[in-house]
Amino acid sequence: MNILADKVKLVLDDMVTLYLHDSRPWIIGLSGGKDSTCITQLVYNMLLSLPPEKRTKHVYVLSADVMVESPPADYRRKQICGLIDKQVKIDKIPLSVETLRPILTDTFWVNLIGRGYPSPNRWFRWCTDRMKIRPMNRFVYSQIKENGEVIMVLGIRKSESTNRKRAIERYEISGTKLSQHSEIKGALVYAPISEWNDIEDVREYLRTTPSPWGDDNNKFLDEYYSRGESDTDFIIDKESKSAGATRMGCWTCTVVPRDWSLEWYIKEGQTWLQPLVDYRNWIHEIRDGSEYREEVRKGEKKKKIYADILGKEFTGLERYGHKVYGPFTMQTRHEMLERLLMLPRNNPDLKHELDSLEYALITPEEIQAIVQLWIYEGDSIQEIKNLFSRCEMDAPYVKNLYLEDDAEKALSDICHLHDIPTDVIHKMIIAENDRSNLARRYGVYNKLDNILESYVLEEMLKEAEK
Repeated sequence: MNILADKVKLVLDDMVTLYLHDSRPWIIGLSGGKDSTCITQLVYNMLLSLPPEKRTKHVYVLSADVMVESPPADYRRKQICGLIDKQVKIDKIPLSVETLRPILTDTFWVNLIGRGYPSPNRWFRWCTDRMKIRPMNRFVYSQIKENGEVIMVLGIRKSESTNRKRAIERYEISGTKLSQHSEIKGALVYAPISEWNDIEDVREYLRTTPSPWGDDNNKFLDEYYSRGESDTDFIIDKESKSAGATRMGCWTCTVVPRDWSLEWYIKEGQTWLQPLVDYRNWIHEIRDGSEYREEVRKGEKKKKIYADILGKEFTGLERYGHKVYGPFTMQTRHEMLERLLMLPRNNPDLKHELDSLEYALITPEEIQAIVQLWIYEGDSIQEIKNLFSRCEMDAPYVKNLYLEDDAEKALSDICHLHDIPTDVIHKMIIAENDRSNLARRYGVYNKLDNILESYVLEEMLKEAEK
């Protein structure tokens, strides 16, 4: 214990020296795992040790809300952030918790169900960059723009792995405690516990040092790692490992073979989570099924239609001797959304627990964005209405799907007079009035072109098949 106490004192002394050295703000990534919790606690205690007049530099604690984290883990994350926020006001230290969310166009459901991206796997892990790295980068770049440089305080240790040791040493700045960030210019990395050789050092520190925000969180972490469970990192670059194999990962994670993030909770008696496991297993299972995917990628779709019209064969891309399929079909996307929306309705225990945790499986804004993307790809307005009707959800997530009676009659009369398909004009009206932030005003003409082109190509294909 004396050895650990010496290590902690050395770290705190180094922290004080670096904190008082300049005005560059500090940024901590709090994942909820042992290392990031250890770092956050060390920094918090360091600030408390300083007299108020020396606490001049702000510290930002970043918490990633990926919007599909397992509900219990998401609740715990929000609880910890709330406790820190409350204690900061009492202790009057310059620290704040910033919750980072992906922008609407980058959320899991908008990409999976809206755009039809195949479920993520090891080779196409599109989720990590959009949901974790980009939100963090946006915040860091905003601080760099304001302050010139920032210092990212991370709970990484050389002893974690040979690759981690090499990565830390590769970017070290000689004669300092800092390293260059591997990707972000203007961001420096400070790893206070990088020389702690034993994982037990971190666990012992958390076990013996009360949490400054006054919860029993450290007891949970001690029990968590006592079971041999793996850690979850705060993702800072594309080399970071997926958290899907931990109890703190996304419940939708299909990168890993099994949904460990929920199975652990179910084993402990939280059986209400089983419908989420079943849904996750289904989107994992259908990923590579040809019947669920478009025959070609979106960029090749026009070429295939032209080939079909001309009666020619179009094979599309191949990789390693295997056909490369396109996004999920529109029918599959409809089914994914319908199943998701019906999960709480068909499972009362799930609905009750989600409500108590204030957890939404999908937000109204995401549903609106998904419908807009479907419209831009030529989906049928009536089919979308039918989907919401089956789910007993008549609330118009895209209001323009539901025209007033007078407006709908007027549109129908005008289209009939000029022999124009009503559905096409209705879709163009929806594109013109898009408020989902999927398309800025400068992109509206491209959306209108896409709707018209989609209609024309489909009509040409119908003629060719006669």
